[in-house]
Amino acid sequence: MKRLFVIILVVTNSFILLSQNPVNSMLPVEVKKAYQNGTRTLSGVPGPNYWQNHARYQINVELKVEEDLLIGEEKVTYFNNSPDTLKRLVIRLYPNIYKKGNPRQWPIGDGINDGMVINSLSINGDSIDWNNREAVYLFSTNLSVFLPEPLAPGDSLEMEAGWQFEVSDRTIRMGKYGSNAYFIAYWYPQIAVYDDIDGWDEIEYLGAVEFYNDFNDYDVHISTPPGYVVWATGELVNERDMFSDYVLKNLMTARVSSKITRIFSVEDFKKTRKIIRHDGINAFHTNTWYFTAVHVPDFTFAVRRDVNWDGSSLVVDETTQRRVFVDAVYADSARTYQNAARWARASVEYMSFELPGVPFPYEHMTTVSNDRMGGGMESPMMANNGDPKDSTDAALTIFHEISHTYFPFFMGTNERKYAWMDEGWAAFLPMGFGEKYFPEYPYRKRFVERFEGTNGTEREATLITLSYNLGDYDSYRVHAYVRSALAYYFLRNALGDSVFKVALHTYMKRWYGKHPIPYDFFNSFNEATGMELSWFFKPWFFERAYADLGIKKVTNNNIIVVQNYGGLPLPVVVFCEFTDGTSEIISRRTSVWSAGEQAVALQVDKDKMIKKVVLGSELIPDIDETNNILEIGNN
Repeated sequence: MKRLFVIILVVTNSFILLSQNPVNSMLPVEVKKAYQNGTRTLSGVPGPNYWQNHARYQINVELKVEEDLLIGEEKVTYFNNSPDTLKRLVIRLYPNIYKKGNPRQWPIGDGINDGMVINSLSINGDSIDWNNREAVYLFSTNLSVFLPEPLAPGDSLEMEAGWQFEVSDRTIRMGKYGSNAYFIAYWYPQIAVYDDIDGWDEIEYLGAVEFYNDFNDYDVHISTPPGYVVWATGELVNERDMFSDYVLKNLMTARVSSKITRIFSVEDFKKTRKIIRHDGINAFHTNTWYFTAVHVPDFTFAVRRDVNWDGSSLVVDETTQRRVFVDAVYADSARTYQNAARWARASVEYMSFELPGVPFPYEHMTTVSNDRMGGGMESPMMANNGDPKDSTDAALTIFHEISHTYFPFFMGTNERKYAWMDEGWAAFLPMGFGEKYFPEYPYRKRFVERFEGTNGTEREATLITLSYNLGDYDSYRVHAYVRSALAYYFLRNALGDSVFKVALHTYMKRWYGKHPIPYDFFNSFNEATGMELSWFFKPWFFERAYADLGIKKVTNNNIIVVQNYGGLPLPVVVFCEFTDGTSEIISRRTSVWSAGEQAVALQVDKDKMIKKVVLGSELIPDIDETNNILEIGNN
């Protein structure tokens, strides 16, 4: 009994200490409720009562390229693992972003159409009456369906739907990218996430904020006209029925080889039945490509013809010797994509062994060029990228989109609310990759300059601000990509590379395949490092702190006092020039501010006279450089 009392006392005291953590003292009420319900813990570990729902999708879809029309049918088995009885489903109809009269954050010109047309919808065999407002409610991209029978905890239901929509060439992350080029994403009626924080995710898809899905299983049949090849999330089950022996031979070689293999070329398309085994049987023939994917947060596919396909493979886990197939698809007119397979392979290798240093979690990674000048769009095992003129830009874009494999797909983060938990990592990780492969490219310098342009202004939002609340797209970009990437970089600078990596791995091992929120990230880093890091997290993520270090004074005994006027923890670099022509550089890591001081004192050579002191670096942001130089003279 005494031992039990001691255990209870220790646990209670630990909870009190964790609650007194300054970050945990600012918890929103719905997050507090999650801790009280035991779905999450203040130490950053998933709680004993953590749960999440999931679904199985069986989809048959046909792409009619002559009409740019996608027609589909699906059967979805949805499992309610929550403790709540669900009285409705929220279904995402993403193509409604193109529907006339609907709100959107991006202009689409003449791309307006009818959106997603639902031809049929049933729940457990009961047809849903679209004219009954007590049964359905459609706002924009979210459809609420009130269930004929509530779905109890631990139970499941079946939803069946038939739909169609026009594939627009006014692309918003998907669509038609020119003649014979399609990337299909955000495309099927998808049951929204129901989680332990908000219940149903009912954030509308307006264009800016992107991703938040459960981990589901997919069984997908994709029908296309003759001559077209399909690449998709998951495994192509019937590849031996689809590809010619010529293609299969090259494909098998690529899957076991470290060298880049040409699987087929544009020229091969001109040779009858060279690519697809049964092409050309008759004018009405279609090819059906059958894919399966297990425990992934989404499913996308590309449909192309008259393209090149390159691929290779690499070991991503030295313990298991597991290999990943990495491939690239591009047209002969590509500006830089001839090297895409090599860059994609280098990206997967870097992520698996360096940072984040976690073996690539999927069986393949396909990068498709959409022939546009720039930009990219990620999805599990697939990326749809532009093809810029500059090869370094292309390589870093490829890396960025592939890195989304970890954030948000592997980690299951809610980019709609916390884009910095996704885009911030995908902007931070290329810093090391760029330094390794493109050392002359000013990647981090550009981020610093972009940050300085907004930091400290009214337009800058705190990172803890919910992403979907940011209507100004420039502010959203700084919030999602720039401030967050620099925050991760300077956190790594504060902790050191090895400690940072241990903390990152702790966080990832705890939350992969789940739905972490910011406090799970903060508390996991606190526990993994054994440090209380609110001195960093509060100003970078919660406050309107800005980058402004300045020279406050230089004392008679050669102590340089650097003041943190903006309150943002940053490294300190001071160049000191002496009157005898010599100089000294003093550097301190970001952790120099860990005790909460407003100023730091730096001692330089006491036996020399200081002539000039210069503070800062082009790689450290500072929005006011007027206090960065102090001329003392020759007195």
